[in-house]
Amino acid sequence: MFEKEDGQYYLLAGAILLAGFWRLSDKWGMPLSEIHTSGDVPGFKTKLEKGMMNFFRRVQPNGPVLRNNYFLQVDDNLAWSDSIGPEDGDGTQAVGWVTAEKDKAIENHYFRSERQSLRRLPKSGGVVFTIRTYFEPVVKIAQEPGVPGRLATAVRSWGDDVSKYKGRERYQDVLLGYLDEQHRQQLEKGVIGKDYVVEESRKYPY
Repeated sequence: MFEKEDGQYYLLAGAILLAGFWRLSDKWGMPLSEIHTSGDVPGFKTKLEKGMMNFFRRVQPNGPVLRNNYFLQVDDNLAWSDSIGPEDGDGTQAVGWVTAEKDKAIENHYFRSERQSLRRLPKSGGVVFTIRTYFEPVVKIAQEPGVPGRLATAVRSWGDDVSKYKGRERYQDVLLGYLDEQHRQQLEKGVIGKDYVVEESRKYPY
């Protein structure tokens, strides 16, 4: 991302191998604000835009900034979630959660998390945005103590805009039913204590 005379940061160079849900060709040459609004990122205009622009200007070469996000996916394709449509279509096919099959078996549900970093390049002044993707079956991470309850609470905490963005309507019945049952079993077997409290998930976008 490079800052131009108008004060906006533009996507002018990039390479992505495990996009999952978005295509570099769709974002190429866009300013930072348009990248997020074109992707319908919840709360960007009202909560994030001004702070993000100021944040980009403060990023330094010796101080990378790290964050994590997460999504649910209903296929096992790491590179591109083909359940939302074709990656290399001719532009006439819909790409989005509306194309995903509803209520697929829990074995098709995957937890996808990105460890993202921002760092300014010392010579060009550009800001590099890197992504490290973690991808695990929900049935695997649900074996970890406390995870089913925490994940179910997080998914239920999403507002309408975040739920739409993350496609909750396509998988919530199967996913939440499974997580609730795994949470119950962990309590019953003593994996977590009876006094275990599932923390309230922090509100998006945090």
